Amino acid sequence: MPGLKTRVRGEERRREILQTAMKVFAEGGFNSVSLADIASEVGITPAGILHYFPSKAALLMAVLHEREAQNAAAQQTRRDSGATLVGSFVGMLSDNDRRPDLVKLFVVLAAEASAVEHPGHEYFKHRNDDVLPDIAEELRGVIDETRLPDGVSAETVARWLLALAHGLGAQWVFDTTSFDRAGHVALFVNMLAPYLKEGLDVKLISERAAHDQQ
Repeated sequence: MPGLKTRVRGEERRREILQTAMKVFAEGGFNSVSLADIASEVGITPAGILHYFPSKAALLMAVLHEREAQNAAAQQTRRDSGATLVGSFVGMLSDNDRRPDLVKLFVVLAAEASAVEHPGHEYFKHRNDDVLPDIAEELRGVIDETRLPDGVSAETVARWLLALAHGLGAQWVFDTTSFDRAGHVALFVNMLAPYLKEGLDVKLISERAAHDQQ
C-alpha cells in the first residue's frame, strides 16, 4: 500500500529528526544551533525539517515532550511494578545517566529557558510546578513533619530533592565518571529514615539494591 509506506517513511524521518535534534541541542543549546545545523546532521535541507516541524521552536518543544514521554513511560513501568513515586524518580535518574546526552540536553536547555523569551520557558516553569506537588504529597504520606527541623516541611524536602537531582546533573555532565548522580540522590532520600512516621516500614528507594548491582 503506497500510502501506508509513505506514512511509515514519514514517521521514520520525523523520528530521525527528533533524535538528531536532541543530540545537537544537547551539544550547543537552542540559541546557538540553527535548523541548518540539524538538517546537515540528518542529511536533508532545512526545508525538509520544516515539512515536519513548522519552526525551530516547534522542534525544540517536540524534543522536550519526547524526552518527557520517555521518562514518564519508564516511571510508570516502575510504579506498575510496585515502586514508590520517589523510588521511580531515582530509577529514572539512573536510566538517564546511561544517556549523558539526555542529561546534558536538560541541563543546557533548563539554563537557557530561564530567559522569558526562550521558547522552552513556559515548559520548564510548568514542569517544575507539576512535579513538586506530587513528590511533596508522597513525602507527606511517609514523613512525620513534626520530627523535621524547625522550618522544614515535606514540601521543603521535595524542593531539596528536585534541586539536588538538577544541581548534581549540572556537575555530572562535565565528568560523567566522577560520581554516581542517581546514587547520591538515593543516599539523600535514605537519610530521611529518622523522620518516617512511627511504625511505618517504608523503603523510599525501592530500587536502591538493584541500582547498586548495576
